[in-house]
Amino acid sequence: MTDDRTPCPRSTTPPAARRLAVAGALLACAGFALPVLTGSTAAARPGPERPAPERAAPGGAPLDVLQLNLCHRDADGCAGDDDTAVRSGIAAIRQRGPDVVTLNEVCAHDITTMSRDTGYRAEFAPELTGDAPVRCADGRGDHGVAVLTHPDLGASDGAVVERGFAAQDAGPTRRVLLCVPFPALSACTAQLSPADPAVARRQCAELVGAATGTGRPAVVGGDLNLTAEADVRGCLPANWSHAGDGAVQHVLADTGFTFVRSENLPVDGSSHPGLLAELTG
Repeated sequence: MTDDRTPCPRSTTPPAARRLAVAGALLACAGFALPVLTGSTAAARPGPERPAPERAAPGGAPLDVLQLNLCHRDADGCAGDDDTAVRSGIAAIRQRGPDVVTLNEVCAHDITTMSRDTGYRAEFAPELTGDAPVRCADGRGDHGVAVLTHPDLGASDGAVVERGFAAQDAGPTRRVLLCVPFPALSACTAQLSPADPAVARRQCAELVGAATGTGRPAVVGGDLNLTAEADVRGCLPANWSHAGDGAVQHVLADTGFTFVRSENLPVDGSSHPGLLAELTG
């Protein structure tokens, strides 16, 4: 694992072509074949573009994952109905152009806004109190976790996994996991128990199990509420790797990926930084 706080290097390959290269490399590893696309076809793909790259990353095709905890539920010292964190998250996505964004402590309305303003595809899963969704204040909808993906990764092409964890702490909130399959990879997220580290470790193992169960290369981002290296390593299968923000947020990746570096990004209005991890696959 590399956890370098300097800015991530950017590839000299055009952004859309880079994402097609990611998809092609991962599908090839899984035994699938992709049609050959010309450079003009790749450049014509719709959706937001990355900022101008600086240099090529070593190894295979780059894949950037941004983990955000927007702290947007009128609790725990968060900004409440102030949308500063949401706007800061949108700005980070526009500036850095990640392939996958995993989000925790967000409202359904936030995800609608972020998807509309960035052009990213979105999947959302509400956390629960009993059998009812946890609600945000001021009509902002359910509170939960989400995955945003750049359009170049394509639409979800399998069953989205959304369920409550088998292990839950004694608090009123039932934590949930979300895994979204795409043609080349699966992207998963959750916010694990903040109250009981033993429960968080069990939830982490279940989250990684759900990711591996999708049957394709997987990346996981989340506020795992685990700070000890041993706790994070303990829930990972052999040869998985991870990067962290120095506190509770982590990006995990299976053997199809290699971490190049990671970087903490400021997120105004949140008690957490953004964690941007660059991988190759």
